[in-house]
This record gives sequence, C-alpha cells and structure tokens, in this order.
Amino acid sequence: RGSRRRALAAALALVAAGRAREAAAAPPGCDLDPPAPVDVAAVLDQARGLYGTGRLEEAEAALVTAISLVSGCAAVGASAPLSLEPAAAASAAPLLKLLGDVRVDAFRYDDAVAAYDAAIEAGGASARGALFGRANAFEGKALLSLRGGGSLDSSAADALYAAAVRDYTACLDLRDTKMEQGRSQTSSSSSSASIVVFERAQALRALRRWREARADYEDASALFLAAKDKKRADIAAAQAAFAAFEEGDLSYAIKSLETLARRLYSSDVRAALAAAYYRSGDAARAEDAWLGLCELRDAMCGKYNDTEWLVEYRRWTPGLAGAMQDFLAMR
Repeated sequence: RGSRRRALAAALALVAAGRAREAAAAPPGCDLDPPAPVDVAAVLDQARGLYGTGRLEEAEAALVTAISLVSGCAAVGASAPLSLEPAAAASAAPLLKLLGDVRVDAFRYDDAVAAYDAAIEAGGASARGALFGRANAFEGKALLSLRGGGSLDSSAADALYAAAVRDYTACLDLRDTKMEQGRSQTSSSSSSASIVVFERAQALRALRRWREARADYEDASALFLAAKDKKRADIAAAQAAFAAFEEGDLSYAIKSLETLARRLYSSDVRAALAAAYYRSGDAARAEDAWLGLCELRDAMCGKYNDTEWLVEYRRWTPGLAGAMQDFLAMR
C-alpha cells in the first residue's frame, strides 16, 4: 500500500498544482472541465523507470493516475478509463501503450489487451507499438493456457495465435506506410522490422503453418544481418531450417544446417543436422555428426533424448525432435 501511495503522489506531482488540488477535491467521476493538464513525457519517463526496475504495481499506478486525469476524471482507482474523447485519447495513447506493456509483464493479458485496444483506437505514433504489444499479449495468453496455466483449449489458443499474426502484419503495414511517406530505412528500422517479422514467424510456427513461418524466418534473418545482428540472424536461419524440415524439404534443411554448423560452435545445430541426416536415410553421416557434437564442450549429449526439453527449451520443432529420438533409438 505504501508503494502505491508513493507512486500516486509522484504522478500527481506532475500535474499543475492548482488543477491537482481541484482534481483531489472533486467528487468521484469524469467531470473535470477542462481536464487536468498532465506532463505526459514526464509521466512516461517515471513509469519507464519503475517498469525497468520491476516495480510493476507502482508503474501501473502512475500511468492509471495520469490517464484518469487526462480524461477528466478526479477519482483514481485500480483502472483507468479506456473510452476517451478524441483530444484526451491523443494525449493518453502513449500512456495506454506503456500500461499494456506493464500488464503483459505482470501476466495480466486480458487487461493488457484492453489498454492496447484503447491505444490503437487513439491512433497516432503509439499505434504500431500497441499492435506489437497486443500480439505479444495474445501469444502470452495462448502459451499460458497450453502450458496448463489457463482455461483455453487448443483451438482457442490457435485463435489467439492467429490474432497475433494479424496484429504483427498490421504493425508491419503501418511501418511500410511510413516508409512510403518518405522515411529512409536505417539500421535501426531494419532491426525493428526484423523483430516483428521474427515474432510473426514464431506465431505462424505455433499454428504449424510451416511454409509461411519459414518465409518469415528467412526474411527476419536477412533483416537482422542488415542491422548487423549476426546472432539473431543465425537463430532465425536455424528456425527457417527447422520449419523446412517440418514442411518436408529435407534438402533445404540439411544444406542450411550444414552452413550453420561450419560457422557456429553450436551443439544444437549439429544435433539437428544429425537428426536431419538420419531422417533422410543417411545413418552414417548422422553418426559422424553426432560424434562430432559430443566432442564439443558443454554439448549435453545426454539431454537430447528428452523431447520436452528439445521442444520447450531448445525450441526444436516437433518433427525434428521426433527424428532425434528415432536416431538415438537406432544407436
């Protein structure tokens, strides 16, 4: 309670003194006319600082207070008004977007979606970030349920992943529109786009839409390279190979994994290559790849017979994990 009071006090201190006193003295309701002026930039800085140090409840309290005051509400409770007049919505949009981010980190996905919805409806510069955030919230809720922490069945989880794909696409469409309006592409913009494309690939993977996922992973890898982020480029390239394996394109998967194995000191890449060789009918090369990877330091060869570990923690696709089990059973 004390931390919440401190956050509320800090947010209110950002409001002009006279209007802050009026807001505090007014009866509950959204009838302040005109609404209290709020230094949105200062509130965002404060809330980001709290958010960055894991003080989620305090960050939310500061944001809810500011959104309430921007909308003309004297009462500050546990939630901010999300149906705002156009003028208030424009000011509140970045606050609402950050409120969604805070709620995602608190695993309150439905509340996060409500905040993102309001930010998207307000439009402006925050809409793209809110679309990305809402997609993350949809994926988070789906994954939570699939891992036993929610009440959704697999079809409902798939619907959430499909909604995430639509939001990632809308996010990219907004970026393309801005590019067409004359903004030049920089290394930073390439990096931003690559993250959205990679996340869309992840959602497509969850939907088992392997061909589309592979295309997005390939595009993300190229965009990461353009942004000089070689580590993420390699991760995306490996995931493209995994998706190709699921799609039945063993030739592409093997060629890509061979390229990565030559360049990277990675037991996962070599293990995946062994599984792909075995599935293609080349047991001798599979054995050679396996022996080579087990010579690597910290290779954890004994873990590769654990399908759950491969799929949940090493991010292997189910078919590739199955091929690894078949290879190990043969040995």
